[in-house]
Amino acid sequence: MKGKWLLILFFLILPALLHASMINEWWLWEEEEEVRPRPVKIEEAQQLGKVWKDPYLGMEFVWVPGGCYEMGQSDEDKKWLIRRVGKSKYNKYYAHEKPMHEVCVDGFWMGRYEVMVRQFRRFVAETGYKTDAEKGGYCWIWDGGWKKKRGANWRDPKFSQDENHPVVCVSWNDAVAFAEWLSKKSGYFFRLPTEAEWEYACRNGGKKLKYGTSTGDLSHDLANYWEKGGRDKWKYTAPVGSFPPNELGLYDMSGNVWEWCEDVYSSDAYKHHNRNNPIHTGGGSSRVVRGGCWFNLPRGLRCANRNYDLPSRRSLYLGFRLLLQK
Repeated sequence: MKGKWLLILFFLILPALLHASMINEWWLWEEEEEVRPRPVKIEEAQQLGKVWKDPYLGMEFVWVPGGCYEMGQSDEDKKWLIRRVGKSKYNKYYAHEKPMHEVCVDGFWMGRYEVMVRQFRRFVAETGYKTDAEKGGYCWIWDGGWKKKRGANWRDPKFSQDENHPVVCVSWNDAVAFAEWLSKKSGYFFRLPTEAEWEYACRNGGKKLKYGTSTGDLSHDLANYWEKGGRDKWKYTAPVGSFPPNELGLYDMSGNVWEWCEDVYSSDAYKHHNRNNPIHTGGGSSRVVRGGCWFNLPRGLRCANRNYDLPSRRSLYLGFRLLLQK
């Protein structure tokens, strides 16, 4: 009799046990649905060659292993330039790319893209920051000639941009302010690259390449520069990532916008470079810009090319990318 009651009791509680099991399985399934990919740690990204995203803005960086390379203009480049512009213009605009000299840089994280409008917008929204263009009331624009345009600034550069275009009409001062803000927010140290770091990254880790494109060559399928053709359909800036990256995974190292660097400009800076991690900090008030822009001819997009502007200068051709110091 006792066994009979136990059997009856078993069949009575069996449905409840099965229901509880289904509930447990349902909750497990729900928990699995909630799982999100774990953010890649910066150490893992360095080892695996993955893209690392800063924890605050989600800005993407790629690891550039350190090394030594020949920085500056080669003798072959010098001959190529003189054939195109003549000795007088060469001496005026390109002689400061000499002498070619060996430098070594430590490994660093380079911004995968130039800083975008949407990223700069977040900075301004959180801080109330006013750019030099907004405080000064103008930005330099191209309208068949370069001129100061009242009311032009990063919000309205007087041509059409979407949120993924590189931010323009930003000065060196503005770029530094952005880097300092992101450093405080994220807990990492962001800054502008030095000339030596920038050229090393443009050359795919110091290789003897003329341009910072996917092939080391230049065409309108590879970069945004003067006039249009191929994949280059933009009169001014193109959305970042519109052209193939270089071997390191960096986009728009040649063309699109000139990029501010940390160094103070001097025509003879290379004569004073240290071999290891050089940076020029004296000799003038202007700051170095690199990479060329949508307005330049091919010679302006070379990895070795140097240019400069006052730190308060703002123009349709000026933008920046960040470096994360290891």
